[in-house]
Amino acid sequence: MLKSKEIAAFLGVEAVTIRKYCAALEAHGYSVQKDENGHRQYDDKDATAFQELKALRERTGLPLDKCAEVIAARVKEASGSVAPAVIPQNQDAIVRMEERYKEQTEIINRLMEHNERQAAELARVHSRMDEQNANLTTILREMQETRRMVAADQSRKWWKFWDRGQADGPDPEAAWKKKQNPEQYLK
Repeated sequence: MLKSKEIAAFLGVEAVTIRKYCAALEAHGYSVQKDENGHRQYDDKDATAFQELKALRERTGLPLDKCAEVIAARVKEASGSVAPAVIPQNQDAIVRMEERYKEQTEIINRLMEHNERQAAELARVHSRMDEQNANLTTILREMQETRRMVAADQSRKWWKFWDRGQADGPDPEAAWKKKQNPEQYLK
């Protein structure tokens, strides 16, 4: 038989921690032998259970109570003694959880419907924006064409009138020279 100080030294923890581990395991149906004075007497099986409990807590970060529950269930399963249930079923808690599950399901369904409505609204907004973009593109093209026409009209300045290549009237330079020296043109 081992003492709590020996197991504590083996695991690298305080003796009080071993007593906490034992109390947590006992709360979940794990049994430790006791002497006639009621002091706990540990054996190798208990030391192994405490070692597994410590390792489980370090790996998972779960509370001591949950880890003790898991280790007690493993030990019971390995020993072949089947406990009625590791966790006694609380019917009120089960009913509350079922009601909460139904509420959560309803909330999820409402959120899905809301998302569908928003998706439809978003599609409508996108189609309207596409239509507006098409209208704006048409207007911009018309504006560019108007600008080209205005620019073409403005590029025909007054001095273009004096261009000889134009066929829309008499040669202005010749008319001016004639006016300056009419005799030369009379010959």
